[in-house]
Amino acid sequence: MQIDWRNLESLSLSLIFDKLVETIDHISFSRVCKNWYSIAKFNYQNPQIQNNVLPMLMIPTRNKSRTERSLYGISSKKDYNLKLPVRCNKRLCGSSHGWLAKVDYSSQATRITLLNPFKNGASITLPPLYFPNLFRRKDRYEYDVHKVILSTNPTFKPRDFVVVAIYTMRKHLAFLKAGQKNWTYVDDIHCVFNDVIFYKGLVYAVGQMSNIISVDFSYLKDGRVIPKVVSSKGNDFADRTYLVKSLEDDLWLVRKIMGYPGDEDDEDNVEPSNGAKRFEVYNLELDLQTGELIQMSKIDSLGDNVLFLGDSDSIALSTSYFSSYLQKDSIYYTADWYGDAPPYPHGPFDMKIYNVKEDKFSEHCPFYPRFKRMSPAVWVIPPFQWD
Repeated sequence: MQIDWRNLESLSLSLIFDKLVETIDHISFSRVCKNWYSIAKFNYQNPQIQNNVLPMLMIPTRNKSRTERSLYGISSKKDYNLKLPVRCNKRLCGSSHGWLAKVDYSSQATRITLLNPFKNGASITLPPLYFPNLFRRKDRYEYDVHKVILSTNPTFKPRDFVVVAIYTMRKHLAFLKAGQKNWTYVDDIHCVFNDVIFYKGLVYAVGQMSNIISVDFSYLKDGRVIPKVVSSKGNDFADRTYLVKSLEDDLWLVRKIMGYPGDEDDEDNVEPSNGAKRFEVYNLELDLQTGELIQMSKIDSLGDNVLFLGDSDSIALSTSYFSSYLQKDSIYYTADWYGDAPPYPHGPFDMKIYNVKEDKFSEHCPFYPRFKRMSPAVWVIPPFQWD
């Protein structure tokens, strides 16, 4: 007897849907027919599914296309060989709420363009950023904007989203609310930032010396803004720092220490190395009234949290929810080096899993030869949209 796959019972279809982990598989499931679409839509109304969406890696395609990218699923360990309209020979400076950010350069201005390859290649061109002549470089303009994040998905809230950019070699901070014609800039004395996050109605930014500021973006306007200092510079330098909201709604600071020639445990390395040596995670206890930092405590175990870091939103997901696919007490990261030496065409492509408790590294995506001479991979969450 031939099975009518299109008209399977709802229970059977839901059981099939539950076996799929990658969002791109959910999207493919919904495109089979109207019946399968309705089952997928019904399941996505479950808050547990909505709050547990696994990021995918955006990687080069198998045919080494310079104008397209593909996706790799870390749960399925599968290269989906998609052809998404995103250039692979140009660095992306952000991945947030399913949107990507890239830098466009001209003799008149440097602009950030937001791209949504999952919605017919939709794009949003933002107003030009102000660059002092000292910090605007024609030859390596891709690195003039280090990171871009969004407060929410512009597809759903086109008039109510905020863009935050870390830019120039001094890593200044700039804000843009939807509809504004000009950016709002943080005072120049506050700089050298690595990461930003929207947390409890404020934007927090962290620097390489664990210096932290906050900005109330509800009062943004054209011009400049003086932020609130949450924590002044400490004594310990980190090559990269990140801010993550934990599953328990705490604010965590992650410090990334990178290996270099001359390190005691790296004596045989004669080539420059930008690979991670270790990560450190701290819980930030904040005064809810003053906004100042009360205490920063080192964390030896992430509990149910697993972290995803790189040129993307820094996020935490539940290890227990993805118990069959994610490693406990671990940080999944991608290369996000933007120092004096560009990370490609020759590397590095430092994409690994770091176990905080055991201080060990492992692999989450194999290094394919086609990755060479292409820009680093980034985490992206394909948005499940209902038309």
